[in-house]
Amino acid sequence: MRKSLWKKRLLSLVTVLALILIIFTYTKFTISAEIDEKEIVVTKVDIPPRTLITEDMLETIVVPSRGIPNNTLTNADDVIGQYTVAGYGISKHSFIYKEKLVTQNQMPDAGILELKENEVAFPLLVDLETSLGNSIIPDSNVDLYFRTLLKGESSNESKAIYGKLASQVRVVAVKDADASNVFDPEGYQNGEEQNVTKEQKLALAKIYIFAIPQELNETINKAKLLGDIVPIATGKSYSKSTETKIEENKVIEYIQNSSFEQKEKSKEGEE
Repeated sequence: MRKSLWKKRLLSLVTVLALILIIFTYTKFTISAEIDEKEIVVTKVDIPPRTLITEDMLETIVVPSRGIPNNTLTNADDVIGQYTVAGYGISKHSFIYKEKLVTQNQMPDAGILELKENEVAFPLLVDLETSLGNSIIPDSNVDLYFRTLLKGESSNESKAIYGKLASQVRVVAVKDADASNVFDPEGYQNGEEQNVTKEQKLALAKIYIFAIPQELNETINKAKLLGDIVPIATGKSYSKSTETKIEENKVIEYIQNSSFEQKEKSKEGEE
């Protein structure tokens, strides 16, 4: 009799526990389906404007999908390596919006960001002729030449000076008269034109920005004051192993001899 009673009690207990488990499982799945939780990446620290986003700046949290605003980036791979736009930083523990990030190529100073160690940016005004009809594009190499015309003692006498300043100089940016990029950096791959818009085709190159070695900076700026600097296309595409070669010739010698060398006074002389 007692065994039968205990069996009934045990069966009732098991039944109750089973019902509780079923109700708990059903409730959990129903709530999860209703909430639809999603894993999303957010900022781990404050990120200032114009900053490259790295993995250590991010963390992952789980939130209801209904609470995620539109245009929010949820995947870390879509965020790492991007830059925050100028004038807009991202606070700690914040969502990351697509329109507030840009690639390095989309940055206004993209060319400057691509400079290597010991390189400086050198700007040069060009026209339709010196830009070879808009045919020199970013990440190509050019040779830089110097030219000027010296007047002789009489009005009928003149002497032309022309020669190479540097070989294999990298073009980092091509700007139009509004300082906007003439070419879409993503529109050129392996030297082939892709998806260049009509507006971009109509834009004319006005300013080239070159990456030059620091030791060439003084000489090339002096040359700019003494005459014209002309870029000459070489037909060679840029590669990371390419190094700019500084020429040593009569033109360089002329530029140096025509320049005023300012010598710093020694402390002893000042005293």
